[in-house]
Amino acid sequence: MQTAKANSKSKKGGKSAVRTPAVPEAVAAQAQEAVAAETPDTNPAEPQTTDIGAVNPAEQPAVHPETDVRLLDLNKIVNSTYNPRKNFREDTLLELAESIKQSGVLQPICVRPKDEGFEIVYGERRYWAAAMANLKFIPALVRALSDAEAEDAAITENLQREDVRPREEAAAYKRALQSGRHTIESLVGKFGKSEAYIRSRLKLCELIDALAEMLDREDISVGVATEIAKYPADIQQEVYDDHFAEGCYNSWKAARIKDIARRLYERYMTKLESYNFDKTECLSCQHNTANQVLFKDECADGCAGCQNRECMLRKNDEFLVQKAVKLLKDDPRTTLATNGATPVAVLEALEQEGYHVKQLEYYLGYYDEAPQMPDAPQAEEFESEEEFSEAQEEYEAEMAAFAEETQQLEFDISEGRVRKYAVIGNLDIEFRYEEIEDEEREMTVNEGQADERKVFVTVVPPSPLEGLLQQEHRYREICYEHITTDMKRVFLDVKVANKPLQKEEQQMFYYAVMQRVMSDSKLRQCGFRPKEGSYLTDEEQFAAAGRITAKQQAALVRAFLVDYFRSAAPEYGCTDKTLLTGMMCRFADLNFAEQSQAVQQQYLETYEKRKARLQEQIDALQAKAEAEELAVSMQEAPNVEPEELPDETPDAEPKPEPLIIPMDPDIEPDTRMPEEMKTAA
Repeated sequence: MQTAKANSKSKKGGKSAVRTPAVPEAVAAQAQEAVAAETPDTNPAEPQTTDIGAVNPAEQPAVHPETDVRLLDLNKIVNSTYNPRKNFREDTLLELAESIKQSGVLQPICVRPKDEGFEIVYGERRYWAAAMANLKFIPALVRALSDAEAEDAAITENLQREDVRPREEAAAYKRALQSGRHTIESLVGKFGKSEAYIRSRLKLCELIDALAEMLDREDISVGVATEIAKYPADIQQEVYDDHFAEGCYNSWKAARIKDIARRLYERYMTKLESYNFDKTECLSCQHNTANQVLFKDECADGCAGCQNRECMLRKNDEFLVQKAVKLLKDDPRTTLATNGATPVAVLEALEQEGYHVKQLEYYLGYYDEAPQMPDAPQAEEFESEEEFSEAQEEYEAEMAAFAEETQQLEFDISEGRVRKYAVIGNLDIEFRYEEIEDEEREMTVNEGQADERKVFVTVVPPSPLEGLLQQEHRYREICYEHITTDMKRVFLDVKVANKPLQKEEQQMFYYAVMQRVMSDSKLRQCGFRPKEGSYLTDEEQFAAAGRITAKQQAALVRAFLVDYFRSAAPEYGCTDKTLLTGMMCRFADLNFAEQSQAVQQQYLETYEKRKARLQEQIDALQAKAEAEELAVSMQEAPNVEPEELPDETPDAEPKPEPLIIPMDPDIEPDTRMPEEMKTAA
């Protein structure tokens, strides 16, 4: 859409159009036609000003003359980009145009010189109404203003008008703050509004489009819009879809503002009282709704909420991690567990530190709770001393039963017959218990013999210490399972070197050949005769193998080993003590050291962390057992002083080394070995 000036220039073949505000199309077209029809046939590049007394009264209604007011040609005036009022209602604009036809422009607009014409500072609505009234000129107060001064003047004049729309008012406050020349406090003093009023208006800038359009159409009140604007965009969208959209199931359009505010706060605000982390920092935090004027009514009962969800979740995650670690250190028999409600960040943080969190197989209610301590009776709750005495006796009996149940539970946990879980929830950690039953397994006795038979054996649950040792062994398996899997991926892309073979590589190669590809007949040709069988070998292949150079032989050996390890190395149940796993890692160290160390280091670090955590629990259990044995011995021999135990610190467990079978250089070939093979050997 173009202004009257743009229309005039386009007719003369002049400059491009200028930007205009969002005026109703019918109104804009009428105003542009009126201005264009009255455009004088003069050079638009020449600025035109006319004294009030020089205008024909038939062309311009009379105005009250002022020394700083001039009549300006409408074609020489353009709108500004900083006017907070962007939309004009068609009906009110037409009404103002009719008033101007009858009485003239009673209040001049304000402009400032710009380029070859003038730019509106404020009074743009009067400008459009004057154009619709077929005026050629309009009274204007011409002031030389900088950009900052013009913007402040536009904001101030428009905010002081009674008919400014809420969102236009909000945009004006926001623009004033963004200019850096104002603060909330200065706006309070400048416009005489309260801080709560200005902050509530600023919130309207954060409305989603659907709600903003409803506010502009006055389908919802500014109070309702302000309450919804206090919440993030995703919540606003949900509120709109559920309660304000066309055809919604539960409409809030007729609800009172206070009721809507209460419903929003109860449903969507995160209550700080629901969380268990230390809230000392929250007391003075700006994101605490108790410290915000916008939530003064909602927080009247002290139920404060947090608007910084990221900070709140971080504090909650840190609380859960610290509490889980403390519970594990307090009782090393405990197993950290989750039923699916644990925040992902908490699981990742514990795993990063080497702690394992077990996924429970059943819902939380399936597992037992600890015995509940009975409440002691209070004398004031009973009418007579006799009733209180009876309640006291009943309480003592319940306490005795509670102590017995607790003692039995602790014993069963130590024996491994009950597993103690610290279940990490979304907000806190609670203890649950699972009874572990004996397991019956079918086993074969004297397998392969005449008296072979199957029997059933009962396997009792391992004690906590035995369980931790088994878990440590499984962690080692997991470590080397990952190493094996990733090492095979490394072997896919490595380039085999042709440098001289090392002794270990030769040992690996011949072992791999015998285990992997050598048939009985080929083994016989190499001097190794099976006990039975008469398979022949491929003479041509053997002859070719006997003529390869040393470099070809080295490359062939390494290529074969790569293929062998990729297919033969086990990926499950292996450790550094597994022969093939140790051989593969050593071969990789010799040939692809950088990739090999990267793979091993990645999983060994995780294993060492896990091992350290388990070792802490193992040491704690062993120390507890030693203390219990010492206490028993002291009871049996109270007059004998215990011997002082030497302060021995167990040596750190050496890192696992691959098992390498040394090559025996004294093995002589079979006398019937072909001459080519002897030469190769």
